[in-house]
Amino acid sequence: MRGRWITRPFLVSFCCTALALVFLIGMLVVDAEGRHMNFSDDSPAVELVYNADGTADLQLNAFRLGRRIEVTGLVKAWHFIADFFCLPHGRFPTQP
Repeated sequence: MRGRWITRPFLVSFCCTALALVFLIGMLVVDAEGRHMNFSDDSPAVELVYNADGTADLQLNAFRLGRRIEVTGLVKAWHFIADFFCLPHGRFPTQP
C-alpha cells in the first residue's frame, strides 16, 4: 500500500515532463512546416554549424529567432562520450 503512494509523484512529474517535451517538439514541427508552406524556407528549425576556427554553434531558425549559440563544449563532450561507448558519429572538424 505504501509503495503506491511513493511512486505517484514520480509518475505525475514524468508524465508532465514528457507532455511538455512533446508540446515543444510539436511547436517546432508546426513552425518548420509553416515556414516551408508560406515562405518556401527549407532551413531546419535547429541546426548545428561547425565553424572554420574549430568551434561549433547551434543555429536557431525557429520562431524567427535567427540566433547562434556557442556549443563547442557540449559537442566535444558528446564526441568524447560517443568515442568512449563506440557509438557511430561524425568527427569534429579539425583545422587544416
